[in-house]
Amino acid sequence: MNENPTRARKGPSGGRRPSPGLNDLSSGDTGTVATSEDRMAALESRLDQLERTSLRARGRSMLDRMMPPEASQHFRNAGREQLMGVRAIVDFWIRRIDDSERRSTSSRETIDIE
Repeated sequence: MNENPTRARKGPSGGRRPSPGLNDLSSGDTGTVATSEDRMAALESRLDQLERTSLRARGRSMLDRMMPPEASQHFRNAGREQLMGVRAIVDFWIRRIDDSERRSTSSRETIDIE
């Protein structure tokens, strides 16, 4: 069979499977979450847990677990070096503009026509 992998997966009864950790209330399943009030309380608890930590803090925590501190220091230094390179380019062009303005004002001559 050539089944489309983007289709929703179906459970043994042929219908859609509920989200992990949440039971399908319409099927009459009496698992860990029996009522819609319990389901709402569970969802609100999960939402509260997610909102307590910011996305940046969660990302930083994941990077801290994956990357040793030395690597983090190297990447920070590399980012600083890149910024210093951009600064050198900007300074170069500022000096070039200043030099061209000085040259253009000193070599210009006004001629009066009668």
